Amino acid sequence: MNMPPTIWAKEIVENRFASGSVFTLLDEDDSTPADWDTFADSWSRLPVDAFMAHGETYRRRRHSVFNVYADGLIDELEPRPYLQSPDINHLNGGVLRTYEPIETAITSGSLFRGLLAGLTAVLTEVHGFDVWHHQCFQNRITTSSEQTGNPTPEGMHRDGVDYVVTLLVRRCGIEGGRSGLYDAVTRRQVHSETLTAPGDTLIADDGETLHDATPITPAAPDRPGYRDVFIDVITRGSQPR
Repeated sequence: MNMPPTIWAKEIVENRFASGSVFTLLDEDDSTPADWDTFADSWSRLPVDAFMAHGETYRRRRHSVFNVYADGLIDELEPRPYLQSPDINHLNGGVLRTYEPIETAITSGSLFRGLLAGLTAVLTEVHGFDVWHHQCFQNRITTSSEQTGNPTPEGMHRDGVDYVVTLLVRRCGIEGGRSGLYDAVTRRQVHSETLTAPGDTLIADDGETLHDATPITPAAPDRPGYRDVFIDVITRGSQPR
């Protein structure tokens, strides 16, 4: 269901999450079919994640960070390691994980910049802060007859930020990949959906909810598949360059 930004904000206030099509957050000039194809095709060039705790190779990833202001200014910061505390991530907590940045041709594009500006507008509407720090990931989870792909190998968890955004870019030849949200105190499920259409997006309050995604397997046993998502973990305030 398509929702304008004010409805995204209302849903977050009432439910601690919102879901819908990301294209409702983008200007038409920023989200032409050609822009989306360029954005989506960049997932085919992701390096293998070298920091999977048990040496798995089914995740590919890039990572870049930005300060984004309510007036639309976007400041891309120097590449830096991604760090989570051990109590947040029992698999890779305390590890400085360094990834290749998202390609400049993508981060400088109108779709990517419109996406960050649109998400910032929603959160500014909710909280009134004029700047938000975005840690952006391109993730591809692969699967084959030899290997199940697990989007959240740490299980039900939070990321230790203010909001977590999951944007589906593409599903190809897979089953599974259901996104779940749970009350952070009771662990009772509060939402469940499988993001299926390109642009399907889930924004969750990371302080109030936990999240996970179920493993993926090939839809046809003899054909590998993958799930491409854009993950944005967002914190109030800015970070230094």
